[in-house]
Amino acid sequence: MEGATLIIGAGLAGMATAAFLGKDALVLERAQRPGGLAVTNEQDGFRFDVTGHWLHMRDPGIKDRFGALAGMTQIPRRSRIWTRGRRVAYPYQSNLKDLPPEVVVECVLGAMEAHIRRTKGVPEPEGFEAFVLHHFGEAISREFMFPYNTKLWGVPPSDISHAWCQRFVPIPDFKQIVLGALTDENEKAGYNATFSYPAAGGIGTFSDAVARQVPQVRFGAEVAAVSPAERWVELSSGERFSYRHLVSTMPLDVLIKRCIGAPKAVADAGAALRCTSLRYFDLGLDRKVMSGLHWLYVPDQGLLPYRIGCYSNACPAMAPEGCSSLYVELACGVELDDDRALDQALEVLSAVGEHVDRSNVKVCTARTIQHAYVVYDKSYERCRKTALDYVTGMGIRSIGRYGKWVYEAMEDALIDGRRTAEEILKGRS
Repeated sequence: MEGATLIIGAGLAGMATAAFLGKDALVLERAQRPGGLAVTNEQDGFRFDVTGHWLHMRDPGIKDRFGALAGMTQIPRRSRIWTRGRRVAYPYQSNLKDLPPEVVVECVLGAMEAHIRRTKGVPEPEGFEAFVLHHFGEAISREFMFPYNTKLWGVPPSDISHAWCQRFVPIPDFKQIVLGALTDENEKAGYNATFSYPAAGGIGTFSDAVARQVPQVRFGAEVAAVSPAERWVELSSGERFSYRHLVSTMPLDVLIKRCIGAPKAVADAGAALRCTSLRYFDLGLDRKVMSGLHWLYVPDQGLLPYRIGCYSNACPAMAPEGCSSLYVELACGVELDDDRALDQALEVLSAVGEHVDRSNVKVCTARTIQHAYVVYDKSYERCRKTALDYVTGMGIRSIGRYGKWVYEAMEDALIDGRRTAEEILKGRS
């Protein structure tokens, strides 16, 4: 393999890089199948992705290359927030109409006070807590933004940056907030108003289709060491591969650990990078649930689930006829009790739509994602820059959600792969 491009990881970023590069690339994948976290498991006739993997395709080039794979269909988002005993349209800050009148008044008044402060020229703050208060005011922050994001990230809002917000947190102006307190006009707001999903088989069907465009993939190939100085990669089996170009999609903190000769400052920076691990359930029920919703946000800090999604409401083939296939994501940073979490999830599902209890449960498998969400804490920018500067300086392209250590969507991984392939091909010319 001398002179070839090696790609670590057959997730979407790695496979897209190889697909755009062509025959000169070899992908090394630790697992026995492609997709990374974009895979689908089957149990007792129910299909489950690794939590919600709804694909949003906006880039024309990505859509042209991958949009027709796996019978992808466009689906309008149907999501709600379960709070104060009622369903509220998403995004919360744009749909206050669904809340109790006294909460609507508090939220609008708080948003107005924040609006007045901004018009007086108060600069935008950097921390997430101050950022949210600056844009939404005290009540919206208290009712949804703070509790939901505390459950998601596992740390208090004061401990994280707002760097991830610009794309993923819809920021309406004050007029939109008022309009959302009075009308249904804002129900399609947000970056994920529509999504693409395979007509059958789950998101793993899409990953399998992308993999068929990749000339060379080696499965069961776990990378144990990387020598940037000598330009080789060693597998846990002891086998070595020399490379001309190295693309890594493994988590940045893991890559730093694998790099032989990394300076202490770099090793320390890699060790300081934080992420959440996510506990979730694959949940199969013997009836239809959630009144057709695709996912539900649960900000109440007294409840362990923070998001519940239903694959089969987007794609009926994900569950046996008349049944439902769901995922239940559990709060980070708290002590979890699986039995209590399941009971709470069933209570929420019953309150949102059709009644369910344990007698309706046909599948309940608890799983853990070790690298779920990178944490944008106060040392994030410094540590990430130190780590990325080192690997980039050593000629390694670290890409993808975990390779770049960012909060991104699946399409971004495909875009990363295209851009990386273009850079390598340009270097060859």
